[in-house]
Amino acid sequence: MTSNKFESKGGLEKHRLETLSDGIFAFAMTLLVLDLKIPKISHNVMASGALAHTLLGLWPKFLSYATSFLVLSLYWIAHHGYSHFVKRTDRWFLWLNLLFLMFIVLIPFSTDLLGDYHTEKIAVMIYGGNLVGMGIALYFQWWYATRCHHLVGEGLESELIRKGKMRILRGIVLYACAVLIALKSPTVSLALYVLIPISYIFPSPLDHHWTHSHD
Repeated sequence: MTSNKFESKGGLEKHRLETLSDGIFAFAMTLLVLDLKIPKISHNVMASGALAHTLLGLWPKFLSYATSFLVLSLYWIAHHGYSHFVKRTDRWFLWLNLLFLMFIVLIPFSTDLLGDYHTEKIAVMIYGGNLVGMGIALYFQWWYATRCHHLVGEGLESELIRKGKMRILRGIVLYACAVLIALKSPTVSLALYVLIPISYIFPSPLDHHWTHSHD
């Protein structure tokens, strides 16, 4: 009886998926700050400015935290926006979403690793690989949902679907290049990790379409 109900609607309801996704994003974003530890300094050397010096020495931790929080914020906005166009789900889409969330939950680990070993190639590459994995998982979600308008409304234009794919692919390519650059210069790669998300702050055509559809 339940199966017939879902079949008549053309798929599974998406509310529980959105609830799970929002909860995991909130959990991962909260975990990021737990890696920022208050430095322990002896009171005997406090007057010499040791605290300020120690805090300045933690800049890689703060930078990786801020970058990852921005990245997760952008991916949450993107996931929220794409979910607006998805009218229903099915079993394969749920698995693709879980794959995406697996990379989201991994971000606090790769962020902590980057903050502690920002000069090490392997740490910088693992962080970038995490970002690439997130992008690939999101791309396949969007591809699967929009394939022949499988899970999205028929009114969603093909050009908007294409632009959505290209927006995700651009991030995947840029982060993949940053991973390769880390083989030669982890510092340049780290700078790219900081700069790439900034370009995604500005609204895309899908964002405008989403806003107008709400209006």
